[in-house]
Amino acid sequence: MLKLIIASGIAFSVIILFLFALFPADMSVSRVIQIRSSKSLVYRKIADLREWNSWNSLVSSVDGANKISEPDIFDSTFISREYVRIDLLKATTDSVSTRWRHKNKSFTGDFLLTEMDDRVVVQWTLYFHLKWYPWEKLASMFYDKQLGPRMEESLIKLQKELEPAG
Repeated sequence: MLKLIIASGIAFSVIILFLFALFPADMSVSRVIQIRSSKSLVYRKIADLREWNSWNSLVSSVDGANKISEPDIFDSTFISREYVRIDLLKATTDSVSTRWRHKNKSFTGDFLLTEMDDRVVVQWTLYFHLKWYPWEKLASMFYDKQLGPRMEESLIKLQKELEPAG
């Protein structure tokens, strides 16, 4: 009887590992918004991480003191809060790339800016690379539901700050 229980436990574990191996190792959460403003204003608001506290819900909702680098003191611009650190990796007129570190996880985020008539289309994407652990892949199924609404809220705040009233 004990052998049957042990064999069943091993077989069940192998089946679970196999099933979760079918999940993709890379995933992303993305949101898009149109803002009636100039591309340069939108770019400045996104590329200057000191501005993020006013519009980015993922940053402003984190507990802890907000420590922002001074460009003349540090090599790169970053936001450091109690459990989150965001580093600006690259900023061009069409995109802003960041690296996010939250506890023991690291992922990247990109903002792509595209001009269309009198509007700027802002696409914000967070990219995750997942380890083979079943619990990490299972948790990734909920990233869109957890992060998506807060990303949308952030982009709407950004839109309200940059669009002219009326």
